[in-house]
Amino acid sequence: MAECLASIKAQQFKKFKCYIVDGTPEDWEYYDESMKTINHYLKNDDRFEYHRHPNLDEPYVSEAQNYGLSLGSNPYVQFLGGDDFFYAHHLISIRDAIRDEINENIGFWFCMVKANDKKIIDFEDFKIGRVKTFLLNHYLVYPYLSTEMFPFFHYGNPIYMNGVVFQRKLVENVEGFNVKYQIGEDVDMIMKIVRSGYHGRFLPYVGAYLRVHADQSTNDVKMSKMSLEKRLTWDRNLVEKELEHGAWKVGWKKYKDIEEWEQEVKDNGGNPTSREGQIMSSRMLNKREGKKNKKEVEELLGKEITPSEYEWLRGMTSGTYQDKTVHELLNCERMFLLKTKKEEDLFMERDIVV
Repeated sequence: MAECLASIKAQQFKKFKCYIVDGTPEDWEYYDESMKTINHYLKNDDRFEYHRHPNLDEPYVSEAQNYGLSLGSNPYVQFLGGDDFFYAHHLISIRDAIRDEINENIGFWFCMVKANDKKIIDFEDFKIGRVKTFLLNHYLVYPYLSTEMFPFFHYGNPIYMNGVVFQRKLVENVEGFNVKYQIGEDVDMIMKIVRSGYHGRFLPYVGAYLRVHADQSTNDVKMSKMSLEKRLTWDRNLVEKELEHGAWKVGWKKYKDIEEWEQEVKDNGGNPTSREGQIMSSRMLNKREGKKNKKEVEELLGKEITPSEYEWLRGMTSGTYQDKTVHELLNCERMFLLKTKKEEDLFMERDIVV
């Protein structure tokens, strides 16, 4: 968090307001240290404001972001996780882009984000801790898409919140983030904005850093430790989003309604079935269904598409396009020899940026 707040204070663009929304419990072992950091930035700088999260029992990100949105009135908004940070030029670069914009249908501006990946590689006789960074370059196709293609792109390809600035009125028009969703609330909100007739402007620079770590709410380790009740809630949320935006999901079977999902769960012994990647291969359309789905896409677009265009949209909306375009434009690595379990734990706990 200290680096996050320091990066905001160090912005070359100085006319901002930062609302810190704190959802950590007071008995957290680092709470006092955290408050010292926050108070340091509050002191003698009225651009920073501190607020406790209204739901301290289980403060989801969507709630925190909506609460922060309700506190301000500036015409543009940006969301940043407490464990991520901006590069010093980020806000002024987007400010310049907004000032120069001539297309009235541009509702948000976004840049590339540098991300990290931390994992332990087990060689049996020894273990290596590896931290590497990369850029997700699936954004690079964005300037070449026609307006009608934007909903397909946004359905399967997230725009990371720490690299995007929105027109406030558009976020408020769609009522911010859906607080029911524990995952994908960002994709849902952007889809609503895009479906209302606005789209984004891609800015080809790296403006922020995204940390991927063990304490995130959406990683596989935490998912594996979830109770069945929470997994089912998670799964239901994904299905509800599919039902709302599923017209832009190409080449994969879709649920007709929530009852079909409930029956599928029942048939699976009460266990969730639709999480991405879990049954993806079994839900692919066969050739006959694929032809039907291609016709549906053509009706949606109001024109015919080629088989290759159909396959491209299928990859675009399934998430596989994003996965295949993590071509490490920037690849830095650090390797650590881990001799003991204690060293493994320290490696996973430490904040390592490369």
